[in-house]
Amino acid sequence: MKNSFAVVASCLLCLISSVAFPQKQMLSSESYLDDLFNASPLFDTTRVVPPAVVLIDSLNEWKSWKTVDNFSFGKNRGSLPMIADLSALHPFFRDKITELINVCKKSGITLAIVETYRTPSKQAEYFAMGEKYTSTPGGKSRHQFGLAIDVVPVVDSVAVWNNHKLWRKIGIAGERLGLRWGGRWKVLYDPGHFEWTGGLSRHDLAKGLFPEIPSSMADKYPRIEEELERLRDFWQAWEAEQAVIANGGDRSVTSTQ
Repeated sequence: MKNSFAVVASCLLCLISSVAFPQKQMLSSESYLDDLFNASPLFDTTRVVPPAVVLIDSLNEWKSWKTVDNFSFGKNRGSLPMIADLSALHPFFRDKITELINVCKKSGITLAIVETYRTPSKQAEYFAMGEKYTSTPGGKSRHQFGLAIDVVPVVDSVAVWNNHKLWRKIGIAGERLGLRWGGRWKVLYDPGHFEWTGGLSRHDLAKGLFPEIPSSMADKYPRIEEELERLRDFWQAWEAEQAVIANGGDRSVTSTQ
């Protein structure tokens, strides 16, 4: 009797399940996968933007800066190599120099970059070479803040240092761009020198201040603070490099012409 009751109860339970829960019926594996796919949310993979590929190790980017050695432009510039890369300059000043080079090129004047950023060690070397090179000791030059550059016009592959008429054309072009020209200096006449400080003194620069970019141009440099911080790191790396060389150590960065 008990067994008959159990059989009846089991049949009733199966009947109720099939009526109340029809979705629980057995499905083939293919039907199950189709239903799962149809119920799954889809997204457009064409909208997925892969991360940018970093081609250069940014921490070592300073090692790729162009340098030139002594007498590369026909003058004694000391034993330490000169950094001659526009990437080593303050971004706003760098763009001004690029503009100066292009303006001169349109006038038929080719400018070569002699030196951009200068380490305190390199400045100290010039200072030790006498006042005909500089009266500014290491750490005090605007070159040490990426705000100065030395250039020279090149005619038939030869650096031309003593053509005053040519220098005047170059100097006036730089001044029109808002740059300060060393050809105006009565003491230590330096026609190949251009700088931009935005009115800041050497004391201001030594405190870690940088000139403000004109408000009309600020939108072009949205990450200027980050760029300057990165430049500081590169400058410090170069100073460590050249300090070793100045003290008789081996040079680890290859010079490029």
